[in-house]
Amino acid sequence: MNLRYILPLLIATTCSFNVQAGDRWFDVEIIVFKRNVDVQNSSEQLDQNNVYLKQRDRLEVIKAAPATNCLAGEPCLHKQNPVQITDNEMVKEGNRLILLKGLRLKEQLRRLNNHQLFTPLLHTAWRMPIQNKQDALPIHLFAGKNYALDMPQSARLEKATATTSNDLVTDPEKLDVLASLQKNQTLQDLYEIDGNFLIYVQRYLQIDAQLIVRTQTEKPVSSSVSVLATETPEVDTEATVQVVAQESVPKRTVRTEKVITETLFDQTRRLKSGEIHYLDHPLFGIIIQIRR
Repeated sequence: MNLRYILPLLIATTCSFNVQAGDRWFDVEIIVFKRNVDVQNSSEQLDQNNVYLKQRDRLEVIKAAPATNCLAGEPCLHKQNPVQITDNEMVKEGNRLILLKGLRLKEQLRRLNNHQLFTPLLHTAWRMPIQNKQDALPIHLFAGKNYALDMPQSARLEKATATTSNDLVTDPEKLDVLASLQKNQTLQDLYEIDGNFLIYVQRYLQIDAQLIVRTQTEKPVSSSVSVLATETPEVDTEATVQVVAQESVPKRTVRTEKVITETLFDQTRRLKSGEIHYLDHPLFGIIIQIRR
C-alpha cells in the first residue's frame, strides 16, 4: 500500500485515541459534614491506633489563607475555610482543575443545615481528569475548624498508641501526624477532617479515602499534691506541752483539660457516574457525586 495513504490513516487513528484519552474529564461535587456527637459518648468502637496517612504526592485543590506570618520555607498555620468554597479558596493549575459555578447538591446542604445533629463543613465542586490508579494522585481534602489555632505548642494531643520515632524511620510509608508534631515541635494545621481523597478509574469509578478525623473533648486529669496530715497527738506530761506529729501525704485532685482525639477513616468505594453516594462514619459523613 502506498505510504501516502497509510500516513493519513495513522494520524487519524492517533487523533482518535488522543480525543478519547483526553475526554475522561469528570465533575466532582462533594459535601463534608460532621455529626454533633461527643466522641466519648459514641456507641461505635472507634479505632484510635496507628492513625497515620500514607506519605505520597497529592493534588492541592483547596487552599486556606495563612493565619500566622509565613516565611519562605517555614511552616505556618492557616485559617478555617468557609463551608462553600469560592474562587479565593481554589487552587488553579492550568486547565487541570476548574471550579464549577453550578452546584447540584444544594438541597442536601439545606437539609443538613436544618438538622440539629449535623454541621456542614465543606461544599465545593471541581472538574478534573480522572486516570487509572497507577497514574492518579489523591486530592488533599481538609475541612472544618483548625484546632491548632486554639492550642499552645505545648498542648497535649491524645492518642491511644503513639507511633515511635523508630517506626517513622524504618517505615517511610507511614506518616504519624501526632508523633511528627510532638517530636519536631513545628507548627502544623490540625483540621477536623484532613487527609487524602483518591479518585481513579479501574473499569469503574473508584474512591479511596484516607482521612484523619479530629475531635476536641475534655478529659479528666488527676494530679497529686502533698499536704500535711496530723497524727494522734503526743503529750509530754512533765512540761505539759502538746506535741503534734505531722507527715506529708499525697492528695489527689481532678481537673479537666481539652485534648484532641484522632481516628482514621479508611474506605474504598465503587461509584457510578451521575449517582449520589454517601460515605458514612460515626463522627462525620461525605456526600459525593461524580458526573461527566
